[in-house]
Amino acid sequence: MYLREPCFDIDELVKENLHVHTPFSSCAKPEMRVKAIVKRAEELNLERVALVDHFNHKNTPMVEKNTADRFVVELTETKIPFLYGAELSVYGVGKWLDSDETNAALDYRLYAANHYHLDFWEQPNEKTPRGYAEHTVKVLEALIKAERADCIAHPIHGGYVEALPDKNSLAAAVTDEELYTLMLLAKKHKVAWEINIGEALLDPELTKRLWRFGKEVGSVFHFGTDAHRIENMDTRAHIDELRRLLP
Repeated sequence: MYLREPCFDIDELVKENLHVHTPFSSCAKPEMRVKAIVKRAEELNLERVALVDHFNHKNTPMVEKNTADRFVVELTETKIPFLYGAELSVYGVGKWLDSDETNAALDYRLYAANHYHLDFWEQPNEKTPRGYAEHTVKVLEALIKAERADCIAHPIHGGYVEALPDKNSLAAAVTDEELYTLMLLAKKHKVAWEINIGEALLDPELTKRLWRFGKEVGSVFHFGTDAHRIENMDTRAHIDELRRLLP
């Protein structure tokens, strides 16, 4: 498990990349070998890295895979602390794929609550922005209360909702009161919110709301690039845009 102290300094947050995939995730490129990730992290002077491959099947051998990754990282003798976690699936209200044993064995539990494009994902009855907004809020509320998560991946972003042409309409349909209440709940249960560079720039209004409310609540933010390519490892690639977006 890992939770940093509350921090609202972008230059500090980007010293960590807590969302990196290896080829174990089918969407990651073959170049994302663990040794290559370590080498690039050292070139970028990162202070912490989390390997979080997708957990999209109940029988995903994530613990065994992480043991192998740990062995490779230790062979490199890098000084960078690595976390061996997973991008876990909370696919409905009170529904997650990982067992309690797997959950407890992970260094870092990053949960995706919005992979609505996957065929096993629970869908709201009403396929509208508000329908998806209400469902997402309920899913996150149940997850946070269950205290299974260290961080919420690309929170509330609608990019994976095939039924919505406007991908930002889901987050826009979440009221300020709902979002603020969720962030208070996450603070109480020690759950962080991810600043995911891709989604942050795709939905700047949501990102600004999260940041504004986070400052009021004292939320914890973690930074990740959702790296599927070596070139995506660089947390500082869009830092000027982030500084303008998150004053």
